[in-house]
Amino acid sequence: MPKTVAVIGGGVAGLTVAYELQQYARHPPDGVRAICLEASDRAGGNIRTHKEAGYTCEWGPNGYLDNVPATPALVRRLGLSELLQQADEQAAIRYIYRAGALREAPTGAGAFLKSGILSPLGKLRLLGEPFARKRPGSGDESVYDFAARRIGSEAAEVLVGAMVNGVYAGNVRELCLKSTFPKMYAMETDHGSLFKAMLAKKKTKSGKSDNAGPAGPGGVLTSFRPGLETLIQGLVKANGNALRLNTPVQAISDMGSRGFRVLLESGPPLDVQGVVLACPARAAEAMVREMDPVMADAMGAIPSSPLAVIHLGYNQAALDSMPRGFGFLAPRGQGVRILGCLWSSNIFPGRAPKGKVLLTAMIGGAEDTGVMDLPDAKLVELARHDIQITMGIGVAPEFVKVFRHAHGIPQYTLGHQDRLRIIKERLEKHPGLLVGGNSYGGIAVNHCVEEAPGLADELVRHLES
Repeated sequence: MPKTVAVIGGGVAGLTVAYELQQYARHPPDGVRAICLEASDRAGGNIRTHKEAGYTCEWGPNGYLDNVPATPALVRRLGLSELLQQADEQAAIRYIYRAGALREAPTGAGAFLKSGILSPLGKLRLLGEPFARKRPGSGDESVYDFAARRIGSEAAEVLVGAMVNGVYAGNVRELCLKSTFPKMYAMETDHGSLFKAMLAKKKTKSGKSDNAGPAGPGGVLTSFRPGLETLIQGLVKANGNALRLNTPVQAISDMGSRGFRVLLESGPPLDVQGVVLACPARAAEAMVREMDPVMADAMGAIPSSPLAVIHLGYNQAALDSMPRGFGFLAPRGQGVRILGCLWSSNIFPGRAPKGKVLLTAMIGGAEDTGVMDLPDAKLVELARHDIQITMGIGVAPEFVKVFRHAHGIPQYTLGHQDRLRIIKERLEKHPGLLVGGNSYGGIAVNHCVEEAPGLADELVRHLES
């Protein structure tokens, strides 16, 4: 008989792990049978595309960067390549709202020196980065402390603060650098300076043939013409009967050499030989609480930030002007409550009907947790108010859609590395139990897809042993 593995969580992480495990269905000697258990009535987690009145609105992420091979490879395997849509070239133009104006984010040294994003003193301090003091000790360092130490407090507040708002909706003073931006941590560790690391990378690239492709080092934002949920639909189809919706898990118990017992909220328990917890850490905490309180405590200490996503559709003829570009981010302290605004129909043409414009504003985050208490009408009012301040758009939208994420984005706060260490140590006490998803080592779609084959391989090796 094939050995059965339970993948708990039907988001992109769980679906991809289950799909990878399907490849071992005929693996000798007995094969592997994967079942993917999703508590809700739909798969995909925060990846969801809503279509209404000719507008295409994303519930959560807008796409993925094509610079990680695993995701394009998965798209090809699922037969979805013909539906791909890359962001329009104007998406390279991005803005930061600072001191009452949208200021284009510079892409080169000359443009940076001419820009008004930082004061003259702020620019001078940033240019002194190679001479910044070294990292103090080996302990945790926040993203803000790292940035202030290396490029100055003004750049830390404005540039890095805006980036943290856009990626994590987090508090720049609370997020752990090594967990949140591991590449920045490595740049300083390996080269002693961010500038020196960038120069070394440039020299390495110049000595090689140009095989990076059109995406470049940062990658191109990529989705699908029907919306990002196309990826989920492909995974659901590929998993077939392995996916079970409306199947919430209550608890997991370790039965030693016999594997694990998965207790469901309704129906008989499932006896399996392996488990992958691909659900959010807050959900996994409850499932392992009785089996391993220490692991549960570490999982429960991983917070998440709430986020409201407000889509606003306008008649283009009613707007005085619509700038080219991706959109803008707003650091805290600039007199607006929104974290930023995506110009969605600029990024992916076709997201709005012809002659219309779709804007997507984000409100909330780790420093504005009260947004979940506000009614939709108030959220729309706040978004419209701030869009008028930042973009000068005062006309009423013809289309509005609000999405809420009470537990939107995991926050890798100070102490996250210690929590990961504890979780890893406790997992070693339960062979055949693994964790995955965006609560631990990366929040992006790419991370969830990239780690899936490794999780599947590790589990199969355990089953073989």
